Amino acid sequence: MDIDKIVRDQFRLDTNCSEESPIGVNINKRVKHKGARYFEEISDFFRAIVYRGTLYMMCDEKIYDWALEYYGDRAPEWFCKFSNLRILEGKLAEQGYGILDTHVYFLPDQEYEGYEFNCPYEIRWYDREEILKIKGNPFRNALMYYKDCPDEMSVAALNKDGEPVAMAGVSSDSEKLWQIGIDVLPEYRHRGLALYLVTLLKEKVLEEGRVPFYGTSESHSLSQRVAVRSGFIPSWCEIYCKKISTEN
Repeated sequence: MDIDKIVRDQFRLDTNCSEESPIGVNINKRVKHKGARYFEEISDFFRAIVYRGTLYMMCDEKIYDWALEYYGDRAPEWFCKFSNLRILEGKLAEQGYGILDTHVYFLPDQEYEGYEFNCPYEIRWYDREEILKIKGNPFRNALMYYKDCPDEMSVAALNKDGEPVAMAGVSSDSEKLWQIGIDVLPEYRHRGLALYLVTLLKEKVLEEGRVPFYGTSESHSLSQRVAVRSGFIPSWCEIYCKKISTEN
């Protein structure tokens, strides 16, 4: 599986880039394409993805010329410096938008050799229909129940009463990119369950012919540690925006 090609193709689709878009800086006008990743509460007025030294950006025509001038010759690697985000926030605010979040994302390390873990808990898998039957569960990082990116499968560790105490879930954010999330009940944390379940789910998604990825906050070092130890490596960053007032 050529993960790099799959990911770049998706990012080009997400940001209205042509298939021939170069490595480096790509800035395009806002167009919604079938198959692009879209999420509830996130606007496509502005979107930026920094992946392996390449910037994939899409923005509304109201700030397109500014984006070309400001970002055209800048190094993508430093996009998330606070000084840059402050300037971006000010420009978005002029149009009634603001930065919603920035996230770091991880892709499978294809040189990962695995690890040994003797899980003392029963393991149970859930398909899409079974996931819908347990809506309202406490595992909100594992199961999101979003219409635009449905939960496809999950795996849980059960206690002696048959109740889930930890769960990893994966959503189909696009046809080929599926995002993994993990939740562990407080009293069952620090036992290796997050690492074990994420690893199980990652391998299952790869077997399905999809590319699993893992996202978290830049400040969430514990979550990043789970990603790395379960066979993921830091791969890209995304900057999202939201509407904050009536558009000018």
